[in-house]
Amino acid sequence: MALHTISFADEKMDESLEICNQLKKEGKIRHIGFSTHAVTSQIMDLINTEKFEYINLHYHYFGSYHGSGTSDTQGGEGNLACVKRALELDMGVFNISPIDKGGKLFRPSKLCASLIGKELTPIGFALLYGWKKVGFHTASIGLARPSDLDEVLYAANMMKKDQDGLISVENIINGSIERMEARSKEILGETWMQKGLLNVPSCYDEVSDGIALGHILLLYNLLTCYGMYEYCRDRYTSLLAAKWDKKKSYEENKKNM
Repeated sequence: MALHTISFADEKMDESLEICNQLKKEGKIRHIGFSTHAVTSQIMDLINTEKFEYINLHYHYFGSYHGSGTSDTQGGEGNLACVKRALELDMGVFNISPIDKGGKLFRPSKLCASLIGKELTPIGFALLYGWKKVGFHTASIGLARPSDLDEVLYAANMMKKDQDGLISVENIINGSIERMEARSKEILGETWMQKGLLNVPSCYDEVSDGIALGHILLLYNLLTCYGMYEYCRDRYTSLLAAKWDKKKSYEENKKNM
């Protein structure tokens, strides 16, 4: 099956959908969806058009990547509310990069791995958290080495055993989460972990000068609580490519971003 993509950045959405729907009538495509790195409020707006059948987006135990710290339009932050809304509408929901952008878990920090525990590898935790706790239908698997696939297949086998009543994946995942939450509350405090990323201006708000404040705060949390230095360094470095020129207008800078 071929995957056809059309960028909404280049065309108005209705015009793009008209093309997609015509291709669907002609039998050239079967389903219409979108993949996104938008801020959460934009993702929610697209979902609520109810014009799409599937969505690819970031949501991980270790944050929502670009969506972290951006309003979910329901009093919270990040992309979990988008996942829940998409599932309510019976959309297919695909988890983008739970292993890499979800924490560089093919090379985790020792602290992160120890908190997840002996029953799960960090890769296994990321996948099982998405499937069992969040409700993702599928996930992208980026492998750093062939042996990473063994961890993916092990996680899938655990889901099968869970369905057969042989183990409780949820209990295992909850054990990892309890340890990580205890660590984060000890280091940064419960109030910060619950509210620290709320009401943060997004990179598209003029007051932020194009800085992804929510994403930076997320990286601070992950570095401070779980020692995820390598992941945080990589993600922060990627932000440096988006330069804000104070000599240009807000609209000019926004267009460049």
